[in-house]
Amino acid sequence: MIDLRSDTLTRPTPDMRRAMAEAEVGDDVFGEDPTVRALEEETAALLGHEAALYVPSGHMANQLGLYVSAHSGEEVWAHENHHLIGDEQGAAVVLSRVLPRLYSGDPFPAQELLDTWISGLGDVHRADPALLWLENTFSGRVVPLTEQRRVTDFAHTHGLRAHLDGARLWNAATHLEVSPAAVAAGFDTVSVCFSKGLGAPVGSALAGDTDTIRRARRGRKLLGAGMRQAGIIAAGALHALRHHRERVVEDHERAARLAGLLEDLPGLSVRAQTNMVLIRTPEGRAAEYLEAFAAQGVRALGGGSRVRLVLRLEITDSDVEDAAKAITRAAAEL
Repeated sequence: MIDLRSDTLTRPTPDMRRAMAEAEVGDDVFGEDPTVRALEEETAALLGHEAALYVPSGHMANQLGLYVSAHSGEEVWAHENHHLIGDEQGAAVVLSRVLPRLYSGDPFPAQELLDTWISGLGDVHRADPALLWLENTFSGRVVPLTEQRRVTDFAHTHGLRAHLDGARLWNAATHLEVSPAAVAAGFDTVSVCFSKGLGAPVGSALAGDTDTIRRARRGRKLLGAGMRQAGIIAAGALHALRHHRERVVEDHERAARLAGLLEDLPGLSVRAQTNMVLIRTPEGRAAEYLEAFAAQGVRALGGGSRVRLVLRLEITDSDVEDAAKAITRAAAEL
């Protein structure tokens, strides 16, 4: 079975396991775990921010980014398909008690929409906006840096903060051929994942200025995620950060190769950007295609009319060829 459901399925490499086994550790709640501190410092430096906080999951990194930037009853502006909205169990409403204001279509809000929304600022009948949210990448699609800067400049001009869900920021930077700091520029807080793309077993980080991360650290403790000898897992993330970022381009190349092998399949639309191949099926038939792919030995995710294939560290060139043949057989049967 060739499993292309997610890059989070990647298992630690032997070198990563060795780094974890030999990690120098201390009590991180006291700020005394040297491996966690090294990971946080290197992450912050890569992203061009003053400080970073290591957390168990991307979910927590995002929620802490929200927690430190908006108060109860304030608005957060986001896309209707952002991870914050559809994949975190409504935590934004439950934990920070904010009001999401959502847009659709492009992964960044049109200027006309922003102008319309901000025109009500100060209206006693509506909630005050506090935070503008973006993702990069967005379902495998890279958001142009010009659009990011337009949105963050607008937010700051009108007194809003800006957060970037950068779970696959490493992929965005690789695709754009820029530094991670260039993708993170202009945002008050940025979350990044060490599992997606980089192949670490556990963890994400939130980056921001020193005071923001101080408050986020308190929020992490409030959520019960004060970790003790966390250097054992942080060592896996640190190894990934140091040794797996440069190879992300290999996943992108394999995704492009797979898309090219599938582009002529009848009834399907195929595109690739970064490490994802997205297949558009006939209306509402994604589940049928997923079942057919699995029967031929390829696992994927999807729903409605979309199937997603994700390339990752453990997927080889021969896996790409075999997956293409299996998908072609499945598509022919359908």
